[in-house]
Amino acid sequence: MKERIFSRKFWQKVFNYQLIIWFLLMISYTFSQRNNHFYFIGDLFNLAFSTAIMGLNFYVQFKKDSSKTNTQIVRWLTIVIFPFNFCQIWHITGNFLLKNLPAIEILLVLLLWAVYIFLLVPIAVVHVGPIKNWFLRLLTIYFLDIQYGDAQNLAINPDFRWLHSLTYQGVIAAIALLTMTCFLVKAWGYHFNPNLKFIKSPSFQKKILLALLIMATIDLFYNEFINYDKAIWTVFFGVDIGSFKFSIPNLTAAIEPGILEETERYLLIVIFLAGFNRFPKYRIPVAIYGSAILFGLSHLSNFCWHGESFTATIAQVIGVMGSAFIWAELYLYTGKLWLPMIYHFLMDYISDLQSGWNSAGWSWNGEITDYIYTVLIVGVPLLFSILMLFGKRRQVMEDNADLILNLNGRQSMIYQ
Repeated sequence: MKERIFSRKFWQKVFNYQLIIWFLLMISYTFSQRNNHFYFIGDLFNLAFSTAIMGLNFYVQFKKDSSKTNTQIVRWLTIVIFPFNFCQIWHITGNFLLKNLPAIEILLVLLLWAVYIFLLVPIAVVHVGPIKNWFLRLLTIYFLDIQYGDAQNLAINPDFRWLHSLTYQGVIAAIALLTMTCFLVKAWGYHFNPNLKFIKSPSFQKKILLALLIMATIDLFYNEFINYDKAIWTVFFGVDIGSFKFSIPNLTAAIEPGILEETERYLLIVIFLAGFNRFPKYRIPVAIYGSAILFGLSHLSNFCWHGESFTATIAQVIGVMGSAFIWAELYLYTGKLWLPMIYHFLMDYISDLQSGWNSAGWSWNGEITDYIYTVLIVGVPLLFSILMLFGKRRQVMEDNADLILNLNGRQSMIYQ
């Protein structure tokens, strides 16, 4: 059973069925829109173009002498087009079922979740799995990581507060990305489980782990409570817990980035480790700082989010890199992805409790304390991360990097 689940042939068959089901559902949906000429023309064009790509998929798959060029063209067209198509038809079909079968809405939502969690696994295994170039792998992530938006479009009755919040706030999309990531990383030949077994490196030191946890905790509290007092010596003591806004959306809005964004950074770390594995001197620093920089840049999307200014967004892009340095080293030192996930969740959850999940994520008033604060939340973690790159501290991360890439001992089963 395990061999079948980890077989590319199995996921190829699943992908073929997905294509056929998508085609039938898309035909039905497109022609149901024929009275709305604007949407009908756009959907008809998408149907025709995507159907041609679907046909090419079957042609390349069943024509034994198909050229490598044809295979690559079809692969990239599929990666670019079909993640969006599958997610779109999922929420369209889901909304149709929820509207017409309200009596079994809870059951339908659970079934839709189950489908969504595995929806993009076939594309990841079949089409992204064979890609070896680290930069192209990096590029594919931005086409696969699109499930958040369509999950928000699923029209679940708000009276089902937990079902609605877990879906709308992106928790299900985050779990879907984590699931897809496990299968994708396995398809690349690495560990299926991002959490390594705790195989203690000869260089492992409990005091260094404790220092990492203390640094991550200080970073967490200083980032969260700086709004109460920008003076570093009193920032931890000015908290008004009574003003915290406890709600389901606050909780689920923090669970989502804890899982989704740390999964994204885990993917980046794996890609950088593998891509620079030929340069042992650089692979750990590139994985730490490369993933942190891209993590920071991803926050450019917060510009104008509930009034967040451009200056505040730039400050956020720079500021979050500090936490990213620590979280990356926390993962590489322990091999436990759930640790940075917990810290990331707490970072967002405490922030949401203070201001609400639908408030601006960052503020900037141009005061001298704003500049000092930004330097502190980036500079201190940066210095700490540099210290971790030497001696036994570095060796533990190198040992775990080998484990992540299956470079120690027997290679795990690769997709066939």
